[in-house]
Amino acid sequence: MNRFLVILVLAAIGVLGFAQGTVRSLDVWEITESGSVVQLDENTGNARAYASMSAEGSCNKKVWTLQFTTEVQVAQWAEWSISATKWTWFVRKPGDYYADAIQFSLKSNGDVQLSASGFNDLEYATSGGVNRYIETYYYLTTDASNTPPSTSVWVRASEVNGSLVVEDSAALHEGMTAHLWNRIHVVECNSASTYRDTGIITLTLMNQKPWINTDDGSWGNTIDYVTQER
Repeated sequence: MNRFLVILVLAAIGVLGFAQGTVRSLDVWEITESGSVVQLDENTGNARAYASMSAEGSCNKKVWTLQFTTEVQVAQWAEWSISATKWTWFVRKPGDYYADAIQFSLKSNGDVQLSASGFNDLEYATSGGVNRYIETYYYLTTDASNTPPSTSVWVRASEVNGSLVVEDSAALHEGMTAHLWNRIHVVECNSASTYRDTGIITLTLMNQKPWINTDDGSWGNTIDYVTQER
């Protein structure tokens, strides 16, 4: 009989039932991509493990059945990058101009909500001005070829405001990329000055676990989620 079975037999002698009992924190190691092994710090590592539901008892029952459960709770994660967060235009003469200035990528293992607010036409930065606004448009594309958009697909700045959900998918796990185009229509009655607008985009992880601190993504109180029901 191998060592593992011996341990099971010894544990089975006189078992009356299971109880959560003491939850014990376990040492955890990670096998890295290079093949090296690293012991994780419980506070800063990316994985934790606990042992619970001990068993004990004594009687003359012939057959004992021991049930073992391995459970993994996976938090939602996200990786994102954006090439820029500001366009700065310099315009010598009136015209209708657009540019593909910003590229961004997003990875996650769950639904991600993208919410936009504060997007509007660019406004004259100081008092005065004949026409205080410059018509502003945006266009979002996932076309890797960076093909310029047609004039029929541009969205007026104020219509960008709102939210959409990027659903969990293999493509999202692998990483999705997009290009955000910007278009401005400067007319003769736009006075010489600086025009500006600042919008906000918020990314929300929709399937985050409650044992993750929502403010910074650090560990919360995981031990309270070690229960027999789970």
